[in-house]
Amino acid sequence: MLRKGQRVVQPTKKVGQHPRTGTVIEVKGEFVEVRWDDGHVSTVTGAYLRPVEREPASTG
Repeated sequence: MLRKGQRVVQPTKKVGQHPRTGTVIEVKGEFVEVRWDDGHVSTVTGAYLRPVEREPASTG
C-alpha cells in the first residue's frame, strides 16, 4: 500500500528508457498523485508504481 510522502518508481515500457521516480503527494483510492523528480505532477494507477528501496547509508 502506497502512502503520502513515500518515494516511488514507475518502471518503463520502452527498452533503454530510464524509469521515473517521485514522491507520493496524495492517494485517492486506486489512484496516486505523484510529484516526479523533474517537478511535474500526475495521477496514475498505483498498480504501475513500486516503492523505492531505501538506499544504503553511506559510510565514511
